[in-house]
Amino acid sequence: MSVASRRIAVKAGLVFASVIALFWGGLHLKFLAANVRASWTYDYAPEPACSETRSRNCIDHFEVLDITNKDFALITSVPNPNPAIGKVDNISTTFKYGPPFGDRTISVVAVGKDPKGDRVTSNPYAARGIASIRPRATVSTILK
Repeated sequence: MSVASRRIAVKAGLVFASVIALFWGGLHLKFLAANVRASWTYDYAPEPACSETRSRNCIDHFEVLDITNKDFALITSVPNPNPAIGKVDNISTTFKYGPPFGDRTISVVAVGKDPKGDRVTSNPYAARGIASIRPRATVSTILK
């Protein structure tokens, strides 16, 4: 192999390695991720928020999920708002998401404690919305 062909092979290898590194970074470091804001309403009247004095039959926190294609992927957890009494409008969170890109079904579930203190969740299809996730976009969705 001549010196010139070795240089070309080394340059091609470096270009290939750079492309792979950028692709990996895009998937794992989330620098292409969209900024998503999800908002919802919750009524604490039927079941109050958990507290130091109440650890059963209560709502502990919320979880935002991607339920597209029935693949339930946890995106983030959100604590109860303060105060968490009665009907609370505009509970929200902001998070980075993507890839995957495209139309994604985003859901929020209330995570609580049953009478035994075991974890229970609300129906993931009860509060959901479609978010069009695009690279580096700002997206806002109301989950109903």
